[in-house]
Amino acid sequence: MHWKRTFALCLCAALTLGMAGCGAAPPSEPAGSAEPAGSAKTPETSAVSEAPQASENIPQGEKYIALTFDDGPTGNDGGRTERLLDGLKERGVHATFFLCGYRVRDFHSMMDRYLAEGHEVGNHTMDHIRLDIDTDDGGRAQVSSNNELIASYTGQKPTLMRPVGGAYNDAVIASMKQLGMPIILWNIDSQDWKYHDDAAIIKQRIVDNARDGAIVLEHDLYDATLEGVFAAIDELQAQGYAFVTVSELATIKGMTLEPGKVYTGFTPDDTVVTSGSNFS
Repeated sequence: MHWKRTFALCLCAALTLGMAGCGAAPPSEPAGSAEPAGSAKTPETSAVSEAPQASENIPQGEKYIALTFDDGPTGNDGGRTERLLDGLKERGVHATFFLCGYRVRDFHSMMDRYLAEGHEVGNHTMDHIRLDIDTDDGGRAQVSSNNELIASYTGQKPTLMRPVGGAYNDAVIASMKQLGMPIILWNIDSQDWKYHDDAAIIKQRIVDNARDGAIVLEHDLYDATLEGVFAAIDELQAQGYAFVTVSELATIKGMTLEPGKVYTGFTPDDTVVTSGSNFS
């Protein structure tokens, strides 16, 4: 295990903080991992904060990269999300999880761990649908309702969102601007959605494409993702990389995330999109 060194970094209180599944329909649960929907509990009522979710204890390294996981959570106690969180904690890694509301309803037993362990929770819509073609409001209802659901478990509304498939248009941009949420895509695709039974390929795609300021796309759905990601982390930490949340990465790179703007990463080659459309 590679031990991290942490340093206390005060984040600017004025920092404005608030990409994805690969199909328009909700992804099916991999065989053998689902928990019965009846296990869901009624969310406890609590004060909801919209404060930034970046941790004050940011992992320190020579280079920085953000791992992101879409489509979770997966499984309750003993499930895939728990094993993913355990492996990240063991390695001193912070990550960003873009959660689907329909899955939060069924698989919510790990919800209290995300923020407590330095991770960031983002919004990946309530029903995992294409916001650019399957909604009339630019996704406002899909995202706002998921914000409320997630906050009922974590005490904080997500401040970042990722559209399904990385798909957006001007209506989505306008709606996310109204909701105060930046749109986060990626510039490294692990392609675990394609090679979901081959951990070696997933690992190598991350390692081969890693660069300072990058955002990596993965999914909290497959056992091979866990194996491949853990192997990639171990190798990249040995190369001086630290793994941080998207908001932490933006802070490190001196970026202020703005509502309704589209970010693919924070490398010199990345640009910020303010209008237009995309289907990644």
